[in-house]
Amino acid sequence: MDTTRWKSILVPRDMYEEVKFMAKDEGRTISGQLRMIFEDHKDRRQKNAVSEGGGGDTQKARAEYLPQVSGSTGSS
Repeated sequence: MDTTRWKSILVPRDMYEEVKFMAKDEGRTISGQLRMIFEDHKDRRQKNAVSEGGGGDTQKARAEYLPQVSGSTGSS
């Protein structure tokens, strides 16, 4: 596996089974289903921020999920 493009994650078995079922039911791969779930979550979060007067700052919201780590040499 190309670890510069892909990462493995651990999820509880029941969550895996549910995502696997959803993916099959909707004609996606498991990674495609997780991508859809995550994008939906980000969209809902941004809409909530806008409705609460937060402006929906996409860069700020993205920074919450992907903190910048400079000089990191550790492998994950």
